[in-house]
Amino acid sequence: MKTVGISHIGNVRNTNEDTLLIQCEKKPCYMLVADGMGGHAAGEVASRTAADAIKAYIEKLDVALLTDEQIREAIVYANACLLEAVENNTALEGMGTTLTFVYAERDNLKVAQVGDSGAYLYDGGEMRKITKDHTYIQHLIDSGVIEKNEAADYPFKNIITRALGMKKLEIDIYNTTWKEGDLLLLCSDGLTAYTDTQKMAQVLSDDNKIKDKAQEFIDFALESGGKDNITLIIAKNEPQEEIL
Repeated sequence: MKTVGISHIGNVRNTNEDTLLIQCEKKPCYMLVADGMGGHAAGEVASRTAADAIKAYIEKLDVALLTDEQIREAIVYANACLLEAVENNTALEGMGTTLTFVYAERDNLKVAQVGDSGAYLYDGGEMRKITKDHTYIQHLIDSGVIEKNEAADYPFKNIITRALGMKKLEIDIYNTTWKEGDLLLLCSDGLTAYTDTQKMAQVLSDDNKIKDKAQEFIDFALESGGKDNITLIIAKNEPQEEIL
């Protein structure tokens, strides 16, 4: 598997509150994108704290394979670290972060989701969203209150219903497969605000290297406004030497 990760502050923000992590030098191979929220630098603290906590938890497990329950426990631990940080520093009150986490084992993927960052899979023909956003607007769509095509112009569309940093944490875990040549995209809403699955498929279908595809996404988001931090990871399923 080949991977590339890139993050950009965008055109408007003073700080980058996004964090990405790719750990594939040894098993288990996993990656994540976290989009922090909170005043001042609190969002940056939230996303970085979550990423560091998950990495530390998995390293302590000292395993080559991850189960759904171990992934869930790692995220619960990260949430506890955020809540503890707030208890120790009232300036961090209200901070939180989204999290899209992917564990890859050969042709199998486990995807954990909290919030409105997301994971997408491109198989050379179809672009499929693996995750579902935890947002107020998605709740309205699921409830039949509005149609999906009405979402872009609906007020309060950016309200998140789940995030790390909340006392009550709910985590969705998806199990799926991908085959050789497939591309996985993880990204914060700083990208998805300006793209759709059609645009994503167009970029990923190019003959460029994945690092060039990643840069093309960043450039497109910046040219389209770049009002938020933009963070993404692209992974390609291809044969490689077995990692230890």
